[in-house]
Amino acid sequence: MTKLITVYSSNIPIDCHILKGRLETEGISSYIYDENLIWVHPFKAVAIGGVKLKVPSDKFLHCQKIIDLTSQGKLFDDTGEYHIAEILNNEINRQNEILSIKSKIRNDSSLIDKITFNDSKLIEQIDTQELLKNERDFLELSNKKFEFTWKQFFYELFDFDRSVFKYFRTKPVEYYIEKEIVENYINQKESKRIANCPNCGSDNTSFGHAIDFKWDILYLILSLLIAPLFPIRKKNHCFDCGNDFK
Repeated sequence: MTKLITVYSSNIPIDCHILKGRLETEGISSYIYDENLIWVHPFKAVAIGGVKLKVPSDKFLHCQKIIDLTSQGKLFDDTGEYHIAEILNNEINRQNEILSIKSKIRNDSSLIDKITFNDSKLIEQIDTQELLKNERDFLELSNKKFEFTWKQFFYELFDFDRSVFKYFRTKPVEYYIEKEIVENYINQKESKRIANCPNCGSDNTSFGHAIDFKWDILYLILSLLIAPLFPIRKKNHCFDCGNDFK
């Protein structure tokens, strides 16, 4: 029988659960001890040595290395060690590139047969095939319309156990989730677009409510009707020279 050894302990049970999940991704079984006692009597955590994460004795050194590197923000595999932040940034850039390609295809569906991935260093060949397949499925679903024939109407009319609402679900939930993700990416990209100030040429600008109070008659009337005592005009503002511009 393999003996269990404590590889990590903490007064906060969630810390052990996070590391337990990390070890399980490596295929290592781990067990948490004294968790229930800590939840019931949290002030006894120090007295009993906290919540304990235990692993088989033959996996102890490997688990200790995983935990030590995790605390340093690193991971490792057969190829060596690497920083978690670097991997996350690469994945963020990869997802942004995928979303950029999707947004182009959604804007012009003819690009689906013309777009190339030769210059991409983040998207692998297998991913490009899946991406294009998903986009073809998305375009096919986007063209799908609600249909309800008279034959279906009479069929549903005399069948009380069925529901007519299924005919309104022309597209699956995944379609709307995918659509919303790409639309949010496009809107976020548009909102982050930087405009140079025409007065000083600075790019230290931001789009929002204008702070130059130009009290023309139309603007004053709209302000009083829609947002009293609050400026409704939105413009780009330069933080270097203070200029507001469209």
